[in-house]
Amino acid sequence: MSASIKSNNLERIKRKNLLAISFTKLLHGFGTNIFNIIYQPFLLELTGSLVLTGIIISLGSIMQFLPMPFIGKLSDRYNRKILITSSMPVFMMGVFLFMIASPSAIYYAILGILIYFLGATINGLNSQFIVSESSNKSKGLIYGFIFFSFFLGSIGGATLLIISPYYYDNKMYFLLFIGILAIEGIIYGTMLSNKTQIKKSTSLISNDKKEVNLWINIFRTKTLRSILIFFTLDLFVYGITLSIYNAGLYDFYHLTTENIAVLSIGMNITNMLFQIPAGRITDKLGNKKTLILSQFFGLGFFTMNIVTVFLWINGITSTLLLTLLFGQIPFAFSIVTFIPAEQIILTDLGKDRKAEYYGIINFIRGIGFIPTGYIGGLMVENIGYLSPFIFSFVGVLFEIIFLLRFFHHHSNDI
Repeated sequence: MSASIKSNNLERIKRKNLLAISFTKLLHGFGTNIFNIIYQPFLLELTGSLVLTGIIISLGSIMQFLPMPFIGKLSDRYNRKILITSSMPVFMMGVFLFMIASPSAIYYAILGILIYFLGATINGLNSQFIVSESSNKSKGLIYGFIFFSFFLGSIGGATLLIISPYYYDNKMYFLLFIGILAIEGIIYGTMLSNKTQIKKSTSLISNDKKEVNLWINIFRTKTLRSILIFFTLDLFVYGITLSIYNAGLYDFYHLTTENIAVLSIGMNITNMLFQIPAGRITDKLGNKKTLILSQFFGLGFFTMNIVTVFLWINGITSTLLLTLLFGQIPFAFSIVTFIPAEQIILTDLGKDRKAEYYGIINFIRGIGFIPTGYIGGLMVENIGYLSPFIFSFVGVLFEIIFLLRFFHHHSNDI
C-alpha cells in the first residue's frame, strides 16, 4: 500500500474517532448534567447535613485521582478503546448504587459515588488521549469542538429537568442516565479505532526513557513542577466553592431543581457558543496567556456570587436568579478558556508515556481536592455562606501571580 493511501486511511480513522467522541460527548453532557444538578440536593436530603454531604462528595474525588497513574500506565501500554468502553458499565453501576441509596442505607450512596467517579476517571483520561492522537494541528480548536458537543448536550439535560419536573422523580432521571451510558458504550465499541495510539510527536520531555522514574522526573523538572503546582492549586481553590455549590444553592437560597437547571442552561449556552472560539484563542495566544485569561473570568464568577449574597442578606431577593445567572456567564468563560489550554498541556507531558504522566499529575492534583468538600461545608456552617467565595476569590489572585511569575511551558506563548 502506498504512503498516500496509508495516510488517507489514517486521516479517515482520525475523523471517525473524533466523530465518535464528539457524539458520545453530546450524549454524556445530556446525562451528566442531569446527574450533576440533582445529585448534590439528593445527597443533602439523604444526609441532612451540608458537612456530611461535602465529605461524601470529597470521598468521590478519591476515585478521580487515586487510580490515575495506574490507568495512565494501562492506557499507554494497552488499548485505549477497550479501556474507554469498559468505563461505561463502571459508570452505570455507580449511578445504580447511588439511585438505590436511602437515609438508612447511605453506604450505597458512598459506594456509588466512588464507583461513578472511577468510571469518570477511566473515561476522561482515555477520551482526552484519543482526541489528542486523532488531532493534527489546531488542537485547541479540536478540543473546543469536542467540548462544544458536551455543552450542547448539557443544555438538553437541564432543559429536560425544567420541562418535566412533575412527571419524574430523581430515580427515573438516574435510570435515564444509565440508558444513555449504555448507548455510549455501544458507540465506543463499534466506532472507535485504536490505530492512532502509537504516534511520534513533539513532547515536553525529550529524553523520556523507560527506566526514568516519572514521579521523580516531575518533581525535579522545573517545567513539570510548575505545571503540577498550578493545576493542583487551581483544583483546590475552585473546589472549595464548587464542591458544595449546588447543595449551597439548595440550602441557603432554597432554590428548586428547576431553578438550578435554569442557571445550568445559562452557563452551558455560554459554554456552547464560546467553546470553539476559545479553542481558536488558545491556538493563537498560547496556553499560558489563555490560562491567565481564564483566571480573570473566574474572578468575575466569585465576585458576582459575593454580590448576590450581600443582596440576599439585605433583603433584596427579587434579583436572585438574575445575579446568579450573571455569575454563571464569567464562570462559563473561565471554563471554555481553561479547558483547551489544560488538555493541550496535560496530554503532552512525555514522549512515550504521555498517559502515565497525565495520570501522575492528576493523582497529585486530586490530593489537593480531597478536603475541599469538607472544608467548604465547614466554612459555610461555621463562618457563613459567603466565606468559600471570598477564599476562592483570594486564591484565584494567587493563581494569577503564580502564572505570571513561575509558570513554565513549551507552548507558543514563550
